[in-house]
Amino acid sequence: MMKQTYTVLIRKTKLEYVAICLELNVTARGRDLPETETNLKNAIEIYLQDVKEHPETVVSPISTEELIEFLADTEPDWVKERKFMRPLEVHEVPSYV
Repeated sequence: MMKQTYTVLIRKTKLEYVAICLELNVTARGRDLPETETNLKNAIEIYLQDVKEHPETVVSPISTEELIEFLADTEPDWVKERKFMRPLEVHEVPSYV
């Protein structure tokens, strides 16, 4: 069985890390990166099991509006202070599920 890979964004807020799977619009939180990755993997597994049990469930990726809201809500303070650019960090992360 071939494993499915998903695109994940993880952002650090003042209090925690927040992750979102773009293809499934599933989120998770954690105190650090390993916990956040584990929590997201578990959330994806639970979601996919629920979809399997309820085939009428519509699976859809995150909308552009929701993605913009996610990025705005998790924007670090140091980025807010910059007026000319708002960079996105890119990290290589393992495949989920």
